[in-house]
Amino acid sequence: ELGRPGAAARVGMLFQQGALFSAFSVLDNIAFPLRELRTLPDELVRRAALLKLQMVGLKPGDAHKMPAELSGGMIKRVALARAIALDPELVMYDEPFAGLDPISLGTAARLIRQLNDALGITSLVVSHDVDETFRIADRVLILANGRVAAEGTPDEVRGSADPLVRQFIRAEPDGPVHFHYPGPSAEQDYGVQA
Repeated sequence: ELGRPGAAARVGMLFQQGALFSAFSVLDNIAFPLRELRTLPDELVRRAALLKLQMVGLKPGDAHKMPAELSGGMIKRVALARAIALDPELVMYDEPFAGLDPISLGTAARLIRQLNDALGITSLVVSHDVDETFRIADRVLILANGRVAAEGTPDEVRGSADPLVRQFIRAEPDGPVHFHYPGPSAEQDYGVQA
């Protein structure tokens, strides 16, 4: 147990693009919160960081790589290892599936769910990827127009009668959310006559 003094230790954050420190190795990126928010011996920090690296499916040999040497999926995994470094109660994910190929995306989604269950943490996932989010979520909230448009289990939200919610989860081009906004025609905009 690494302890939990203060709010920063209770919340982990995975940023959309990973937000790794480019001048730090993988190991140092993961160890960063441990060094900043704890007073621990260097060997304990190293071991904890290596454990978190393995928890996200990376090998100890990856510990000395630099962020520029990593694929997009590996960057997300290292960022996730850093987010769980302090054994938080809550991990917030900002678009964790953005920019990932289909295999990495599925792997990332499964990893989020597995870590959530294994560590007993609560995860808050902000995502536009409806399918993957619905696969891993216990509860879903859809926000639209400054309000909660739908809330419930994935199945409950899928069954929503709200046209806006249906349009969003089915990725339909026509519905309450318009793709084209009213405005002048191209002729009017460019000052030409049709």
